Amino acid sequence: MADFTLDAALHYADIRAVLELNGTPIGPLDLLTAAQARSLGAILVTANLGKFKRVKGLKVLAWK
Repeated sequence: MADFTLDAALHYADIRAVLELNGTPIGPLDLLTAAQARSLGAILVTANLGKFKRVKGLKVLAWK
């Protein structure tokens, strides 16, 4: 497990601001998950593609 760094926090703030400005916010835990994955350049594997595909720069893979 990776630490939640300042870089991840900055990604969190950016993702939250963009999604809220677009009127498409996601929940706080999903924001944390997306921010951590994006800050690490990791692929987020999820069965909930819809909400995470709205996060620019986040690599997402469908869990089947």
